[in-house]
Amino acid sequence: MNKYYSTEFKLKVVQEYLKREKGSTILAHEMNIHPSMVLNWYHLYEQHGIEGLQTRRTNSAYSKEFKEKVQFELRNKVSINYLKAKYNLSPSTLKQWSVECGMAEKKSVRRIISREELDALQEKHKGTKDPEIKELLEQLEYAKMENDILKKLATLVQARKEKEQQQSEN
Repeated sequence: MNKYYSTEFKLKVVQEYLKREKGSTILAHEMNIHPSMVLNWYHLYEQHGIEGLQTRRTNSAYSKEFKEKVQFELRNKVSINYLKAKYNLSPSTLKQWSVECGMAEKKSVRRIISREELDALQEKHKGTKDPEIKELLEQLEYAKMENDILKKLATLVQARKEKEQQQSEN
């Protein structure tokens, strides 16, 4: 599928949808696009006319007042899809603004750390008086013990299976 669709193609999809002969799912299947695109383009056309269907290739600069107005609506639980169509904003811009105004969490990239790194962190904070760190260290120790128990259980189960398999072969 293309990443960008021409204004003419989008308009053709919207005009087909406006005929009310086919639903968004059937039309999307025929046009080889996702059904949400049909509805998105329809709402953009409904709000902004043909200009709403034109692809924006540059980052737009928004005034502080405009951004605050949109963030106010986000805080008042107005849906991102509605705001996207109403103001012709990209979903990524709205997501960023919702994170900035505290309405959504920014996804952090999780990194898996080694057992040695965990041990080093545990050793570094061993004598701390901070109750949060103490609790986290206790949770870490518990998780390590739980992990060790599960590994031993898996080893025992595997050994039992091997023993049963050897007995059945004899």
